[in-house]
Order: sequence, then structure tokens, then C-alpha cells
Amino acid sequence: MKDKLSIGEFAKLRNITTETLRHYDRIGLIKPVKVDSKTGYRYYSILQYEELGTIKELRQLGMSTDEIKKYFNNRNLEQSVNILKNKHYELKNRIEELQQLEESINEKIEHLEDISNVLDFESIVIKQIKEREIITFDKYIKNEIDLSYACLELENSLKEVAPILASNRIGTIIKEKDIELNKYTESVALFLFIKDKANIDENYIKKIPKGNYACMYYKGSIWDIEVNLKKLIEYINKEGYKVCGDALQIIQIDISVTDKREELLFEIQIPVK
Repeated sequence: MKDKLSIGEFAKLRNITTETLRHYDRIGLIKPVKVDSKTGYRYYSILQYEELGTIKELRQLGMSTDEIKKYFNNRNLEQSVNILKNKHYELKNRIEELQQLEESINEKIEHLEDISNVLDFESIVIKQIKEREIITFDKYIKNEIDLSYACLELENSLKEVAPILASNRIGTIIKEKDIELNKYTESVALFLFIKDKANIDENYIKKIPKGNYACMYYKGSIWDIEVNLKKLIEYINKEGYKVCGDALQIIQIDISVTDKREELLFEIQIPVK
């Protein structure tokens, strides 16, 4: 059995490409034992099989070539164990992040599939809704520029791995006193439903109490809140209910998932008693 293998033969041993071996040679990670001076052909020793296998496994663990070089520099048991422990810790954190992303994506899919089946728009219903918590900086938005900056500020305040796009977690809040004064767009502020309060300033967290809410969906724009709020207020008064808190306008389908204006969907919820 021969000791020296061509670059193609050596690459096949570990199921990698010859270009990968050439790259490793250029950066000094693993070099051939011989290079033919006339042809430039690279030859590797079968004794380098273990070294190449270790490199491949460490790459699979997510280690950079620089980290692998350090790993091979005067290898000893203690150094190897410490390096592997650090990489194991990083991998466990990454796995947790991926699990959170998977859960978030699954929630988004379920939400979008459920909400896309809503057919009864602009009909008003009374829902019993459990207590929720939101984060809001109570900064009033008047236009798309205000809205963009407010969204960024809210998203950056969270420490979540998963983004909030394609979810029904963001919306606007209209103060009860402004509803009473028929000033539906005077003090509209952006809010975000929160899942985890960790690392969020408690001063910006607000509880949305459980109770009965007069609710309706509508298609259009976030700025169509006034005309639809009026419909809800008329219904509330007609049915003998009384507004007992701030109104919420929740974005159910937004521009993160569709460019078609007719597919944008919002829900207004007003607490009543």
C-alpha cells in the first residue's frame, strides 16, 4: 500500500474537494508532504489522514480556520479539552437560539394560516381576552416616518432571537380619554406584546387587563383607524356597553408578508363593560 497520495486521492478519503485542500495549503493549515517541482502536483501522506479528519470535524463544530490553527499549535490534553468545552458552550447557545427560531416560525405560520381564513370582516363581536403585557414608549406617531422609528426602537429594546415580522404582536394604542373626546388620532402610540420581560425596563411595561372587548377586523391602512373606531363606538353605545380602557389596534397582516394593500389586515379591540 502506498504512502503518498495525490491530492484527488487524499480528498476522497475524507469526502472533501481538492480546492478545499488547496485552500488549506495556502493558509498553512495542512500542507502536502511533497510538491512536484516540475508539475506542481501535491502529494499527501496517509499519515495525515487523522489530521485532515480532525480539521473536518472541527469545521463541522463551527470552528474557523484560525481557531483550528490554534488548536493544532502545540496540542496537549488540557488545551484541547478547554477549546472543545468553549465550542460546546457556543453550540448549546446556538441550539437554544435555533429552537427559539423554530418555535417563532411555527407560531407565525399558525397565525398567518388562521388569520388568512378570516372571512367576516368589519362585523363586530365581543371577545373575552386574557391579561396581556405590552411595551410602549408612549411616543405618538403621525406618519410613516414616525412609525418606522417607533418600530425600530421597540424591536431594539427586546433581547429576543426571533424577529417580530409576520406576527400579530405589534400595534397602536389609543387612550381612553381621547376616545371619550372623539380625538381618535391625537395620541396614537406604538406598542408591542411581550413574551419575556427579562432585560426590559419595567417603566415601559403596561398590563392590558383581561375582560370583554368589542372587536372588529378591517382591511386597509394603519391610518384608517378613525373611521373604524367610530363604527365600534357606535356599536358599543347602541348595545349599552361602556368603554372602560384604552383601545388597541393590532396589525394582523402587514407589509412584511405582502405588498398587496388589499391583503393588509388590522383588528381593533376596545375594552367594554
